[in-house]
Amino acid sequence: MKFVTASCNVGYPAYGAKFLNNDTLLVAGGGGEGNNGIPNKLTTLRVDPTKGSEKEQFHELSEFALEDNDDSPTAIDASKGIVLLGCNENSAKIAEGRGNKHLRKFEYNVVDGQLKFVTSVDFDKSTNADDYTKLVYMSREGNVAAIASSKVPAIMRIIDSSDLTEKFEIETRGEVKDLHLSTDGKVVAYITGSSLEVISTVTGSCIARKTDFDSNWSLSKINFTADDTVLIAASLKKGKGIVLTKISIKSGNTSVLKSKQVTNKFKGITSMDVDMKGELAVLASNDNSIALVKLKDMSISKIFKQAHSFAITEVIISPDTSYVASVSAANTIHIIKLPFNYANYTSTKEKISKIFINFILIVLFSFILQFSYKHNLHSTLFNYAKTNFIIKKDTISSRYVINEDLHQTTLFGNYGTKTSVSIADSIREHGVHETESVDSAKNLDVGNGNFNMESIETEVAEATFGKGNDA
Repeated sequence: MKFVTASCNVGYPAYGAKFLNNDTLLVAGGGGEGNNGIPNKLTTLRVDPTKGSEKEQFHELSEFALEDNDDSPTAIDASKGIVLLGCNENSAKIAEGRGNKHLRKFEYNVVDGQLKFVTSVDFDKSTNADDYTKLVYMSREGNVAAIASSKVPAIMRIIDSSDLTEKFEIETRGEVKDLHLSTDGKVVAYITGSSLEVISTVTGSCIARKTDFDSNWSLSKINFTADDTVLIAASLKKGKGIVLTKISIKSGNTSVLKSKQVTNKFKGITSMDVDMKGELAVLASNDNSIALVKLKDMSISKIFKQAHSFAITEVIISPDTSYVASVSAANTIHIIKLPFNYANYTSTKEKISKIFINFILIVLFSFILQFSYKHNLHSTLFNYAKTNFIIKKDTISSRYVINEDLHQTTLFGNYGTKTSVSIADSIREHGVHETESVDSAKNLDVGNGNFNMESIETEVAEATFGKGNDA
């Protein structure tokens, strides 16, 4: 299968990126405060690696310059034309207590591709320039956002994206490694190095929690694959290896759906994203490689080695799963064009493997049938079943014997002989009138439970023949 790739130098260290639509990429980064004049910027690019030249592959639509004295952007997300950016102001202003509007809002104009600054706010009220907005995520509808600070324990906030007002403030249990919002924006999940916590963005209450992860796992990235399912990436503390675990959070309970070590080639993961259908994941490794993972069986289908020369800071999938983009502190952008329906595509190698396995199973089944026929195993098995199951079943089920001569059902069991039809009914069945059977009833010894059957039969017969003679 052919993958088309392309790279370009954006001119500044890139720390965040997000697809604004299927082929428009937003990149944020810069040199930070006083870093030799390297600018802090937001850049929008139309990407298409199939084009002939780099200028066509990465066509710049707009550029927005941030303050040179401010710090470089640290986190970014966008949805429905709204862009939220985490970026500290200059350290002198922060230290002097003059505020730090660390969360900024922009609007993206789809028509001309331009970015417009809207407003900025200071939630942390910190005088420490080392405190910054570490994570920013928005819901798909763009109405809710979640941000987390770099403090330990971190402060996480749920924000209304329309006016940047805070809905809830959540003090976490430690350093927040990553967080993500459900597809409907009603739930936020965050992870520390060893725990998962799920919180309602509507009520602010805890929905679910999981703290019993493998002690050898260091949780690093999380992403919703559905409204009630999260995917977590963890690195092994001892040795190399990356584990993916899919967890259900239905009804306030956490249950592991599947866990798998997908590779032993990577030591850590710097970024992860999942496509909108929850079928494909992309991982950026600490050795600057990119791995594509098919989530139906959690298998790595492709690794792009050394996609960048320095640390990969962000990797994302376009809304239509056409592209995978990655950005790096090495000033570079890397684009991969994915084949159509790649998450469900079966390679020639996989097809041959399935055909071979099916062939082996057919041969094995045929051998078993031939062996069974040759040694008459089918007859032996049938006779065994007949002897041990069918005959026993007939014996067990034949506890009831019907005496048709007496027109009366008699039950034979472990509790003696019982009559299931009353004597009066039996007499009626033989054509005897009830008034004529009064004397017969006198022959019953009810108290002792005994019947004078000879006397009864004689009287019945007389009554029957007598009626016949009268006729």
